[in-house]
Amino acid sequence: MIRGYAEQPSPHPGDRLTLRVATDAPRFRVEFYRCGADLVWCGQTDWLPGRDAPLHLPFADWGRPGRGLHGEPLAPWPAYAVALPADIASGVYLAAFVEGDAAGRETARPDCTTPDGRTAKALFTVRAAPGREARILYKLPLLTYHAYNLGGDAPYDNKTRQGHWCLYNPPWLRHVALPFPPGVSLHRPGGGTGATPYDTFNFDPFDPTPRQTFVHWDARFVTWMERAGYTADYCTDVDLHRDGPALLAPYKLLVSVGHDEYWSEAMRDAVEDFIAAGGNTAFFSGNTAWWRVVFHDDVTFSRVGQWHETDRPENTMIGVSFRNGGERDKNDHPQPVGYQVQHADHWVYDGTGLRDGDIFGGAGEYIAGYECDGVEFDRADLEAGRPVAPTGVDGAPAEFIILGIADARPSGWGFGNGAATMGLFTRGGTVFNGATTDWARVLTGGSSPQVERITRNVLDRLSV
Repeated sequence: MIRGYAEQPSPHPGDRLTLRVATDAPRFRVEFYRCGADLVWCGQTDWLPGRDAPLHLPFADWGRPGRGLHGEPLAPWPAYAVALPADIASGVYLAAFVEGDAAGRETARPDCTTPDGRTAKALFTVRAAPGREARILYKLPLLTYHAYNLGGDAPYDNKTRQGHWCLYNPPWLRHVALPFPPGVSLHRPGGGTGATPYDTFNFDPFDPTPRQTFVHWDARFVTWMERAGYTADYCTDVDLHRDGPALLAPYKLLVSVGHDEYWSEAMRDAVEDFIAAGGNTAFFSGNTAWWRVVFHDDVTFSRVGQWHETDRPENTMIGVSFRNGGERDKNDHPQPVGYQVQHADHWVYDGTGLRDGDIFGGAGEYIAGYECDGVEFDRADLEAGRPVAPTGVDGAPAEFIILGIADARPSGWGFGNGAATMGLFTRGGTVFNGATTDWARVLTGGSSPQVERITRNVLDRLSV
């Protein structure tokens, strides 16, 4: 068995990357792959001495001495430093851990044809070198990955008092002698790959890869984007939290994809200031900025409420909200839900051939789900076939233009207003929102040229 994680989730070219690895194998080596247009091998270490260490608690820094659930001392995970090349390209990288025997013969290796895995892998991004910025910055939702990340293999079982937990299954802790710190740590296996997400039981009928992992949504979009000829730099939301405006300043467009659920105040401040100063954002995501998080130290965070419970509802930044969208049940999605077009003369629809009233991303595609976001509008207009507009009651900007409506209620899972609303607004810079987690799945499925054309229109227009 071998597990590991990158202590710095986003090093720069030329930095020393510290990998924390625990294994019962006598030796191991690390193979590195860049996850771009293809999964490309880009180097490996020599054989390294293997040392084992126990699983720590989810809120702990696993690179430091710790205590177990019953107070037992836990050794830190061993550190292995790797020097990154000075000319390494910005991107998403996979560290794959290959086990070996004492003589340096390979004994076990993970599947290196995919970035996904429950063990033996770790994900990290490489930031851009100074002065080498692209126009597009792609942000991975590392906080969302870790919010669902168990760190180990199995959820905590209150009866056996074994297993691990995350922000979704905290155990019943009356029997625990230690104080229970809040939150979960970034310094543990998982965070995109290399561990088990809590919600693997919530099977996606359209994609067997686990949600809340890099491969499910982000890898699809990154592969498509780079094959389509777009150049981007990469970061995580932890970089956005730590570096704020300085991170965003060189770029024209910030891109978020999939399930970007967890946002801190510092992240919102940076993005809202970026937009006000003329920067653009594109959210090909759903359930975006739903939870408000705080950091308790450099590596531990917890959620403290939902953004719409404050005087800064998520609508004011992204236009839409999960509370007026919906969630597709894993067993109950009787009708495919696509977007019905309005304002077909808008530049977002250029080259699609779509007209007002047409539906895209519907039959066989289910673009609205697994979670989708919307603005409040008068449903009487929708039911009468009239164009709909935001009421503004939920905090949506008055400038928000609803370009597509996906009525979730016929599938039985709409919340609040019960519809996804694709649209955009301009307030300094322009904010586009696809308003669904599954945009990337339909984009890369090859069956919706309209979704691909819209994606290209957004990237082309907002990155210049």
